[in-house]
Amino acid sequence: MRILILGAGAVGGFLASVFYGNGHKVSVLARGAHLAAIKKHGLRIRRHDGQIVSCPVVATDDPSAFGPQDLVVTAVKAPALPGLLTQVEALLQDGTPVITAMNGVFWWYSLGQNINGIVPNSRRLDPEGVIATFVSPDQAIGMVIHSTNQVVEPGLVQNRSPCNRFIIGAATPAGASRIRPMLPVLSAPETQFELEEDFRRAMWRKLLRNLSSAPASVLTGGMAYDVVNDPDAKLVARALFLEGAAVARSHGFDGLADDAPNVFSSGSGARQKPSMSQDIDLGRPVEIDNILRIVQDFARQSGVPTPTLDVVVGLVILRARLAGCYPAVPY
Repeated sequence: MRILILGAGAVGGFLASVFYGNGHKVSVLARGAHLAAIKKHGLRIRRHDGQIVSCPVVATDDPSAFGPQDLVVTAVKAPALPGLLTQVEALLQDGTPVITAMNGVFWWYSLGQNINGIVPNSRRLDPEGVIATFVSPDQAIGMVIHSTNQVVEPGLVQNRSPCNRFIIGAATPAGASRIRPMLPVLSAPETQFELEEDFRRAMWRKLLRNLSSAPASVLTGGMAYDVVNDPDAKLVARALFLEGAAVARSHGFDGLADDAPNVFSSGSGARQKPSMSQDIDLGRPVEIDNILRIVQDFARQSGVPTPTLDVVVGLVILRARLAGCYPAVPY
């Protein structure tokens, strides 16, 4: 298959290496020093066991250079997605499936949702309707990431997961039918792609982990492991987790609070910063809206109290603004 990865960073770079290793024709969109390193040395992946492999994928920073594709994967952060799609409009007009690999709530979350007669308002995630203009519901595919990756130097992605799981979900049944036949030829021995019919539940399960660890990491500089294992920080993280689970329950997704003992067990948590914290360190736009503020929106729509989240979000936004990573407001 011809597969295009828009954003060959941590997750996009790892996915590109998996697809290339499976014999697919892989192209990637990259920028700056990362692009230069990929062109010179190939896209390099350091696996969890320390082995480094190089993948000579096609790499460019010019979206117009790409021809027709069988599959498009966007692996950029949510704030960059609308602008990127406007640059690759021609690639999306033939109904090509578009997998969005990102953390948080997907822009199409509210499609087909009806909670006690009320449709959740997720307009914050695509306020101008740009994404919906370029990606039809039948093209829209979500990906929940259970794989720990980090760009440790230009052109080199560190994968820290011995088992990598990517859960796939479609916005519509037609989209599921389109993506289902592709999954067997994408998977590899240590990397599995699974189509999940109850995709929003899977999304919430991962979201609660980000919701609990990312804000504390942003405010303290600690790794997810530090947040989960520090007895004081864990209290805040656990409160965020349970508040998020209550919001999910208001949407009909029960039982997610039962994951808390496992999430906060001794020794758990990735030994790297969550992506939100990494982005602030690097001065990049952060996914506050689709991980934190959208949960606040849903909570207020459903009448679910989120006192810890309400306090923490304000501090995270200020931290991001001071770092130039979130839109400023006049004082």
